[in-house]
Amino acid sequence: MNSAVTPLSAEGAASTAPVQSSRLLPSLFDQIQADRRITVLDVGPAVPETVRFFSQYTSRLHICDLFEERLVREQQDDFDESEMRQAFTRLLRLPRGTLIDICLFWDFPNYLKPHSLRALGAALKPYLHPGTRGHGFSVLNVNTPLSNLSYGIVRPDALCSRPSRHPQMGYFPHTHEALSDCLGHLKIERGWLLADGRLEMLLQARL
Repeated sequence: MNSAVTPLSAEGAASTAPVQSSRLLPSLFDQIQADRRITVLDVGPAVPETVRFFSQYTSRLHICDLFEERLVREQQDDFDESEMRQAFTRLLRLPRGTLIDICLFWDFPNYLKPHSLRALGAALKPYLHPGTRGHGFSVLNVNTPLSNLSYGIVRPDALCSRPSRHPQMGYFPHTHEALSDCLGHLKIERGWLLADGRLEMLLQARL
């Protein structure tokens, strides 16, 4: 196994999670060079599919389940934007000098209030480079409900999903325009409307 995974555990074992094709996911990998190590940040829980998928690459996989953090679930109104940025920096635990090639956001930005989303974008900025790409989901209409799901990568063109192990928290769906504005230097490169009203997004660093 070529990957160095942080942490080294993944929830569950063999997967029977439903699989869906993805129009935009392949674009995360089309610039990966076989002889170069890639650095991946996954802000969701460790799932076996994603760990297995990146084991085929020479990669460093940083997994930081921000969905379970009290900061996000209970304390967003207790801190201003600067304090949230500092808190996200601590929670991400990225070594100094890390440059992220791929950031897997899933639907996490939709659980953040605008000031928290801006704080996350600011916390990520030191770890971005011009080639950084991201993937996630927003909504075309802010009234679109979100399902309480955890996601993983099965193939370069397919994702799986399963019910989250965490109770669903309050969510604040952002349009893709608002999300792109709040994330700062990560801008939406392409979007694809899904049948359930979500918008799949490919993001690109603009530094």
